Amino acid sequence: MTITESVKTCLQKFIDFSGRASRSEYWWFFLFTFIVRIVTFWIPFVGTIIALALLLPNLSVTARRLHDTNRTGWWMLMPLGLGLAGIIVGAIFGVAIAGDDEWGFLLVISLGTAGGLVGFAVGYLVLLYFLIQPSDPAPNRYGPSPLQQQGVWGYGYYQEPGEFYPPTPSAGSYTESPYDSGIPDSLSEPDRAGGQFCTQCGMRLQLEARFCTVCGTAV
Repeated sequence: MTITESVKTCLQKFIDFSGRASRSEYWWFFLFTFIVRIVTFWIPFVGTIIALALLLPNLSVTARRLHDTNRTGWWMLMPLGLGLAGIIVGAIFGVAIAGDDEWGFLLVISLGTAGGLVGFAVGYLVLLYFLIQPSDPAPNRYGPSPLQQQGVWGYGYYQEPGEFYPPTPSAGSYTESPYDSGIPDSLSEPDRAGGQFCTQCGMRLQLEARFCTVCGTAV
């Protein structure tokens, strides 16, 4: 995706927590929101309103990006969860070593704050690692890969979960052979060019292929 396509898609899907989002979709929108927040931060009230308006689209695209790596969107809460756990552990440790010290309260607050910051940082780094992972190349429980070229040879259409429509030839990266005049009647039937299609995902297979490179199904 380009940055324009990414922003348009994320704003249109601002409450869509289902499906998948590629790395380009997520990171272009992340850059867009970062720049907008920097520019509007200095404008009273406007910056706060825009930050709140962009919160939901950011959460939804983060969930879809995690789905794209075959992970649940709830992983986005990991920094908050580890931060809270760090606060509790730090506070307990502070109480244990403070005893009757008159500065014990400050020690508990300090260790709790330090533990929370460490937990939040660790959680954010792990989440960042998840977000930079490449797309799961095969269809997963959240839908087909966003990198698949819909309508081009080798890929089909997934309109509803479990419904697959065989691929159709289209102008673009695929150059039609004079022997290719259409899709074979059966996905398992070799086409006129000598190839065949995966019975699981519809990927056009290479000659003499033993398994599908997209979903791994044995031929």
